[in-house]
Amino acid sequence: MLRSFAQWLEKFLQDEGAVGFIKGLLGLVAFGAVLSTLFGPVAIRTAFVIGAIVLVLLLLVYLTARVTKLESESREYRALLSKYSYMLMELQPSQFDIKVWDQVAVIAANGDTQEFITVNAVIRNAEARFFRLRFGPGWNQPKSIQKEVNAKVRSLLVDGSMGPSFLVTSHWSADGKLDMVSHFHSPAEVDSEIRLKMEWTWPKKCVPLMVNKKPDPFTFYFRQPVERATYTIVLPPGVDVHWDVIALNRIRDDFEIIRKTNAGRVEIMLAINNLPANRRAGMLLELQR
Repeated sequence: MLRSFAQWLEKFLQDEGAVGFIKGLLGLVAFGAVLSTLFGPVAIRTAFVIGAIVLVLLLLVYLTARVTKLESESREYRALLSKYSYMLMELQPSQFDIKVWDQVAVIAANGDTQEFITVNAVIRNAEARFFRLRFGPGWNQPKSIQKEVNAKVRSLLVDGSMGPSFLVTSHWSADGKLDMVSHFHSPAEVDSEIRLKMEWTWPKKCVPLMVNKKPDPFTFYFRQPVERATYTIVLPPGVDVHWDVIALNRIRDDFEIIRKTNAGRVEIMLAINNLPANRRAGMLLELQR
């Protein structure tokens, strides 16, 4: 009987929606109120109240199950989209030339991080329809934190003002990295320049540096050469760090690290010119004690 009712409820909700169900429930309660007024017995009132409560509980159980199922399907679809986007970029690896990559991370004392990334790139392939990037923290974050990461991508106009936002599909891979695919509004012309502005809030991203007081890497990794890449770390007030480079050589590579103080906060900027493809490079930071 319960199974038959659940099937009926699912069909009713598909046809009428949750709002229709609530309207019907309110009508049932109102009908019970009229009966109780006309005939008086408390038993009638009680029966309708109990019936309404049971129906509400069944609705909540159904909606919870539906939401869980939809979330599971959504994760599967995002994983497939990320997988096939990666395969397309493997087949056509030279879709873009990244001219400038500018990344700024503003870190709070508890490790929460807000980041801003500006990308200037040139389209090299007429099939370029999306821009795929991967990011990750320096530690194995729990899934509860992953759910709180909020990211958005917008186009940048010539005058530097913000343009329309891109549709972004994201997926957390098994290694704890966030895959972000930003979909273009329309196919871009070959040799045209695109400018993107990415922003995200990432809770506890820099816990190893700020809370655990351990060395924390901040690195780049690109599939194609990049003309200029900068990574600026803005530390909390009153905090300073030791630093060293990762996979960079003074003789071979053109780079510099600049430390400055701005509004009472120490900023460490790594700037690399002509960064080769397929090399993970960056800097290692550790708090001064």
